[in-house]
Amino acid sequence: MAFHLAICHVARTCSLRKPRGTRGEDVLANDAATTKNYGHCGNGPSEAMEAARSALEELTSMGFEACEATEALETCQDDLVEALAFLSQRHKKRRVEGGQKPALETLEVEGIKCSVTAEGELVMLLPGDELRGGPVIGHRKADGSLLFEGMDDWLWELYEGHRPREELEGDLHFDPAAVRAALEEGAPYVWDGFASAAEIQQAHAALEEMFQRGQLSRGSGLWVDECNEGGHARNRKALEGQQRDDACGFWDVQGGAPAPPAPVLKLFHRLEVAAARLRSSFGWPLLCSRLGMAAVYDGQGACYEQHRDNEWQRHLRSRTPQGLLPKTAAEAQQRRLELGESGGAPMNFRELTMLAYVNMPEDFGDHAVGRANGGRLRCYVATKRGDLRGDTAQQLQDLEPLGGRAVIFRSKDLLHEVLPSFCRRYCLTFWVCTPH
Repeated sequence: MAFHLAICHVARTCSLRKPRGTRGEDVLANDAATTKNYGHCGNGPSEAMEAARSALEELTSMGFEACEATEALETCQDDLVEALAFLSQRHKKRRVEGGQKPALETLEVEGIKCSVTAEGELVMLLPGDELRGGPVIGHRKADGSLLFEGMDDWLWELYEGHRPREELEGDLHFDPAAVRAALEEGAPYVWDGFASAAEIQQAHAALEEMFQRGQLSRGSGLWVDECNEGGHARNRKALEGQQRDDACGFWDVQGGAPAPPAPVLKLFHRLEVAAARLRSSFGWPLLCSRLGMAAVYDGQGACYEQHRDNEWQRHLRSRTPQGLLPKTAAEAQQRRLELGESGGAPMNFRELTMLAYVNMPEDFGDHAVGRANGGRLRCYVATKRGDLRGDTAQQLQDLEPLGGRAVIFRSKDLLHEVLPSFCRRYCLTFWVCTPH
């Protein structure tokens, strides 16, 4: 039996959810205060009576008998969540005694679809992927109540993701096997011919027009601002004090607002098609972010120092449900999960970073003017975890930001930087996530 529960809100000071920064995710203002122990919601005698009546109606609407629901509410002092847990455990026990396999409970906590595993973990279900089980966001306490740990920006990015859509565009020259081979080497895959010269010219003209009007700058209402330190320095100690000189912001590339110009949106959609090909070819549980990022380097030597888009953080704990943890090193490598022996976890759920360059050929080509303009993407191939300088890199690879070129790499693996750019430089970034 699946239980759907609209849980009453515990009072707290917060702002309306609104798009913010890198994750563009409607974040509550007081993220640190989101951990909740859901319990009694009465405010006084009359309110308590009304709450009890509403709770009884809620339980009977779920299919419980009125007498059974009344008993549960009396046992749990009219607490709807506790009563639901009480009834859930009773029905689960009956199913086990009857030889049936217990079904997962399906809940909705603050609008987030969840389930409770056999291990008592509260697991996010992903609406954009047929309610596939995602990361752990809480647990069932010994008394049967649920502890919801809240949603941070990265969880929102994953929750709002969707399966990549291949029908957005027809044929494209893309080799999934070659992408996989490069990724397994810890290297970037360079996709030349990603877009035609005419497509790049149209997209570049649209971005140039916005730039000349001052619309590609911090504070512009035509995109969602990224902060100076990647928008996530509060969650990423490795970024503290890091230099980033570009102006960048986010567009909703799934039909919402703010939206990018049509020629730019077409390029984001092509990256999504590439993600769909990778998912269908290898079974990777890839989900596309709702947002795409644009970055403009002003041509005055702007750069972006060494970083990874999904850095390993020793102070974080894994959110992979216990039932999905790998049992062996070989299984961990195959599923690209961690055994958990070294402690820590990736800071977000980004699996692939996809870049698309929207620059004119005369600006950054392999010629004297292009080399003088700089702006290369420097890739530190196959560096060891924790190396933020590239000292352990097996190879350095400098890539020209040529219009029509896309670059794909694993967000957790590739240490990279943007070298100083002395010509205006445009780059689109699209992230593809996985739940574990």
